[in-house]
Amino acid sequence: MSFLENPAGITVHEHVPLAGCTTWKTGGLARYLIDVESLKALREALLYLREMRMRILALGNGSNVLIADAGFDGAVIRLRGRAAFTKVSGELLEAGAGAPLGVVALTAARASLGGLEFSCGIPGTVGGAVMTNAGASSGSTALVLAEARALTIDCEDVIFDVFEDVYRQPLVPPGHIVTSATFRLGHTSPESIKSLMSEARSKREATQPVGLASAGCVFKNPAGDSAGRLLEECGVKGASVGRASVSRVHANFIINNGGARADDIKKLMGLMALEVESRFAVRLEPEVRLIGFEEEFSW
Repeated sequence: MSFLENPAGITVHEHVPLAGCTTWKTGGLARYLIDVESLKALREALLYLREMRMRILALGNGSNVLIADAGFDGAVIRLRGRAAFTKVSGELLEAGAGAPLGVVALTAARASLGGLEFSCGIPGTVGGAVMTNAGASSGSTALVLAEARALTIDCEDVIFDVFEDVYRQPLVPPGHIVTSATFRLGHTSPESIKSLMSEARSKREATQPVGLASAGCVFKNPAGDSAGRLLEECGVKGASVGRASVSRVHANFIINNGGARADDIKKLMGLMALEVESRFAVRLEPEVRLIGFEEEFSW
């Protein structure tokens, strides 16, 4: 890529297998994988990519996406280094979009700031949390988010400070790249924070296939119900397509048992959704983002 002759804060890789960049361990080649380590570097990369009319995909930890076996014919951008900072000021905690949620939660805990305990164990980044309103039964990103900063594709700075706590809906409009987020927390005793984080971690370990290659919950919960409950009622646990199978621990998780293709996972999602619609007349909506497929999710 001609514009990048080792510029400060930008690293470019060509023809990179995206399976190594996602928690599902699937996905074909990215034309370019660009790691940026500062807001200045991100601007430079975006301006060049816009000039080249290249498709852009901002990727965090790859924990909530299914990337097609054909890959992504464009530039995948990840925020690293200084773009993954954390900073505490009073009861505010600011973090770069590339910062892992686990690191941010621990930073808050060390400062005796409560409010992010719910995020313990969520394998995403701050940017991903803002774009999905990541949460659990004990809390959500929207409830503690004071401000989110983002860049438009034209590299314009935008600040958002009003958020609606809507289940798994982006807190920043699609088409923006989140650069940082500021959380409004509260001083809490270290013992209480430790207890809540331990409780959140234990619950995840008891109810989810922790440590296996998955992307978390595959489908969103329909209004007033649980996708996991509906799927379990349909008896889909253990169902498989190729090397992909429905977890026997949680029916709303799909596991890559080693060598699964993205197409296997997508087909299995379709079978799961069809079972629920046939039995309960409920149409499940994917929680994971599908990238690079020729057609939208259907069954």
